[in-house]
Amino acid sequence: MVSATIREVQHNLAAYVHRVEHGEEIEIRRRNKVVARLVSSGDSAQTTRKIDWAEVGERRRKLWGGKHAPGKPASEIVYESRGDR
Repeated sequence: MVSATIREVQHNLAAYVHRVEHGEEIEIRRRNKVVARLVSSGDSAQTTRKIDWAEVGERRRKLWGGKHAPGKPASEIVYESRGDR
């Protein structure tokens, strides 16, 4: 079992959550005393939801008809915000 301080977990939460998702348990310590334990919920990695995209298309047609949604496409906004990077 991995042990970490509260500060370490705060600064590296994504890394610790990734480790928990892959089966590890993390003990969180304050002043060398265990105050919490991160464990997998057990079903998050195994459960996959199926999304019915047909409803999304139908709703879009109701809202916008045959027209495009107003505004710029997201790809154009991202391109502009990146500049010369």
